[in-house]
Amino acid sequence: MPHHLFIEPRDKFNNACIVDSAADPSDDYTVDVVEVSSNRPVPSCFHWESHPETSRIALVLKLDKEGCYEARVSYRGTVLSNGVFHIIVLNKSDAALVQKNVAKKSHYIWYEAKLIAWNCEKVPKPKRVFVYISPKQLTIKEYMLKIIPKRLVTFRLCPSTKFQFKGNNNQAGEPVLVIDDGCQPQVEMVSDERSIIAATFTQYLLKNIGGSETFRDKQEFFYHEVRKLHQKHFHDKLQIKVLRDKILDSSLRATKGLSTGDWCKSFEITFLGEQGLDWGGLRREWFELVCCALFDPENQLFHRFKNDKQGLVHPNPRRPSHLKLKHYEYAGRIVGKCLYESALGSAYRQLVKARFSRSFLAQLIGLRVHYKYFEQDDPDLYVSKIKYILENDVEDMELYFTEEEYTSSGKLLRTTDLIPGGSRIRVDNSNKLQYLDALAQYRLATSVREEVEHFLKGLNELIPDNLLCIFDENELELLMCGTGQYSIADFKANHTVSGFLFELRKVLDWFWTAVSNFTEEEMARLLQFTTGCSQLPPGGFAELNPKFHITTAPTFGNLPTAHTCFNQLCLPDYDSYEQFERALRLSINEGTEGFGMI
Repeated sequence: MPHHLFIEPRDKFNNACIVDSAADPSDDYTVDVVEVSSNRPVPSCFHWESHPETSRIALVLKLDKEGCYEARVSYRGTVLSNGVFHIIVLNKSDAALVQKNVAKKSHYIWYEAKLIAWNCEKVPKPKRVFVYISPKQLTIKEYMLKIIPKRLVTFRLCPSTKFQFKGNNNQAGEPVLVIDDGCQPQVEMVSDERSIIAATFTQYLLKNIGGSETFRDKQEFFYHEVRKLHQKHFHDKLQIKVLRDKILDSSLRATKGLSTGDWCKSFEITFLGEQGLDWGGLRREWFELVCCALFDPENQLFHRFKNDKQGLVHPNPRRPSHLKLKHYEYAGRIVGKCLYESALGSAYRQLVKARFSRSFLAQLIGLRVHYKYFEQDDPDLYVSKIKYILENDVEDMELYFTEEEYTSSGKLLRTTDLIPGGSRIRVDNSNKLQYLDALAQYRLATSVREEVEHFLKGLNELIPDNLLCIFDENELELLMCGTGQYSIADFKANHTVSGFLFELRKVLDWFWTAVSNFTEEEMARLLQFTTGCSQLPPGGFAELNPKFHITTAPTFGNLPTAHTCFNQLCLPDYDSYEQFERALRLSINEGTEGFGMI
């Protein structure tokens, strides 16, 4: 079946060029197609079509033999941007299997493979692994003792995750697949199902970009699976007696020794020394008080990188000695209890009152932490150090792969190698991204590894990680913490604007029209996109620091962009309100993945 790929010619000023119907595109454009397994050229597998009405040229491909091919499209000898790509041709049965995979409501699709290289280094012996694909991510796991799953790496299902295909040049004689997103360790595997894995991933991606995979659908699936998982546990009442002035310690004692079945029961809360009867109100109050005791930075189990009410909370690696790892396990169990209660219906819904850092949420779903998380989690460090290193020459900065920690009085406490032998490895322009990723891995993940592991231990007692992994970190926050309440009047009273007056006035009118029609979920997405968190500080938009800032972008027709460390939303100009609204909705729903569309 022929497949059309479109080229939209543009001049050096990015203006669309006129396509002449009488012109032959092959005079300027060339295409080279080779079979990956044999590296043999494949001639006469394409033709060109001109579409002057849309100012586009179509490359029509038709390959009769199943397999993997590489194509290279050039214009007058220069390879086009995105002009090198792979083509997968499936037989009828494999194509039907891929369509069946994508149409499934269940997200338990997996294939077997052998890991042959990790982070560009060959492994001593090929390792048997399993590749799990869901609508949001691809996870590679191995099984210890054949029964205990261990997650090796998770790649987000987004355009930045790239697949490379190599020939059968390995001992097993099987097709080679390389997966790399530029942030996590590159993975090289061999599998007879390589084409099906890649095609399923690609079809999910195309489906996601089309907007047909919604958070609401996944939330309903999640709730259904949680109810199904615990259907043998009855939601009977269970008396829990606590002290209001010692809410955390007394709650720990009251729930000590409870089984998973007990945690699935309906807690009936009694505050000792008080007369209140629990008809639901005391239970909700208990959840809120316990969440405050666990996640409020003033209690020091979690802390903020940015010391204000807008700062996101992260496990505290320097917590006081009286706070133990069991407190993180309990925190995970409370979050799991909230998610379980929410799965039972709106009458039982419990939200987690917290504003978690993106890197912490990412670790809960198995994503590797990288330097880009600093922009949302630690904006002061991002502006003062990360951004400076990214944009400047570091050859003369005397930086090494180490992290220095100081006391509050400025005395050097310790120096830690970020990688083996880091104190002897100098940072230069060629490895500065590796340094920033190592810094993020140490600050945001390694320093709190035990805390995160114990949190997950408590959380997974009620909610298995394979269900959490169908969400990205932004969706996970929406699932756990909800959307909150948003006032458009508060928003309009507490924002700042800048830009060219004429364009700003028109785009600003369109913005308020669009926002006024947003659902709570879309408002949460807008806040996530612009500020890094779906929830507002306790005082609403007035307590955002810096203020929510709207500015014009010096582009036309592109997607809106954001700078979360400045709470800044940049809006380009458009021909019509319909184009503006479509672009804004696309950005807030898919913009965190980092891509644009023509």
